[in-house]
Amino acid sequence: MALENRTIDDHGESSARHAAGSAAGRSYQDATGERIEDTLDIDNWNPADRMAEQFERLQDEIVAAQVREMDARRDIRDLAFPLIAEREGAPPDAGVHEIELSELRAVQQHLLFSGHVQAVDGASVVHQTLPMTIFQTAIVLATYLGNNGTWGHRIFQKDVKVSGRTALDRTLALLAQRKAAEDAEDAGVSDMLRRGLMANAELAVMARKAEAPWRMGHGHPLPKELLTGAGMPELIELSIPLFRELLLEHKRFVYIPRGSNDRLLRTIGDALLPLEYAIVDDLDAYMHGVITQGHYGTVLFKNAKRMLESFQADASGKLVAGVFRVSPHSPSQVFYAHADYASEAAIVAMADAVLVEARGYPMLLDLAGGICREMFPSDAIFKPAAAIMSQHRA
Repeated sequence: MALENRTIDDHGESSARHAAGSAAGRSYQDATGERIEDTLDIDNWNPADRMAEQFERLQDEIVAAQVREMDARRDIRDLAFPLIAEREGAPPDAGVHEIELSELRAVQQHLLFSGHVQAVDGASVVHQTLPMTIFQTAIVLATYLGNNGTWGHRIFQKDVKVSGRTALDRTLALLAQRKAAEDAEDAGVSDMLRRGLMANAELAVMARKAEAPWRMGHGHPLPKELLTGAGMPELIELSIPLFRELLLEHKRFVYIPRGSNDRLLRTIGDALLPLEYAIVDDLDAYMHGVITQGHYGTVLFKNAKRMLESFQADASGKLVAGVFRVSPHSPSQVFYAHADYASEAAIVAMADAVLVEARGYPMLLDLAGGICREMFPSDAIFKPAAAIMSQHRA
């Protein structure tokens, strides 16, 4: 029942995708009831005016799928749920737990609505012009009592100066440089590095700016962009102390991603009933997969790798993943927490998520994200940059 290992090795990912594609090809007929050749034969398709005739088949397919889902859910609850808690190496409080609605209301009154939970979310936009690329990152810290802080930063990446005999020569040289920069792993501020800078800023606000007992973050507590440094050892070295402060010392945090690709957690979550949560596994396999597959071979990464390995040893068994559901109308949600406070973290997240029953996702994180987008809209750099360049050309 270990969590799926995620690797960052390009060849490994390519091999995994190829294997998955081959498996999908072999099982296509079993999954759909028809051969792929029949699907791709356009003569088997219906004209638009006959699509309504497919309604009865659609209804039959949906009913059959719901029956299969109920059977699978029953099997998972009967057979898989007991194994979560009983297996060797299970984290503390592993298993499925049920919470009363009255307990969630108490958490709302005593923690959420009294300002004892702070949420952090960020946004990052890119504005590319001919002479430079502008990166804007913004972070917001919010409670239900109001906005507790906003931070923004802009990075200006200048394109390398080019020379040529004619304007056409210079333009072609600039385009060639940008194409080479897109293909290079260490080309300025890559998309992965941009996400890493935002993740580090969110982590810094969670660890050093937030003052509430409980801190709520979006995404993963150990994003790959920070564990790998996105090609920069300095990013790792600056992130490890923040990981220690928030994840290992403060401990009272909960991270909830907006969607998850973890099939194990999603499968368990789909079988949960409303007001149930499950503590499933620790993050040891995840850390091992990312760190051991990382490209830390150069001398520049020597200190960063040492810090990572030390943190990995200290964090072993202390960070866990789980899933919860608050409503029959909403999907389950993945959460990450410290093992010592995993149940409390799940209840805090559920108490907030039940406020938006149809979505089942913590409203405080949506509030922080909304404030971030309102105060730092994407056009906040587009319009001034366009106006300045227009004046300069004039």
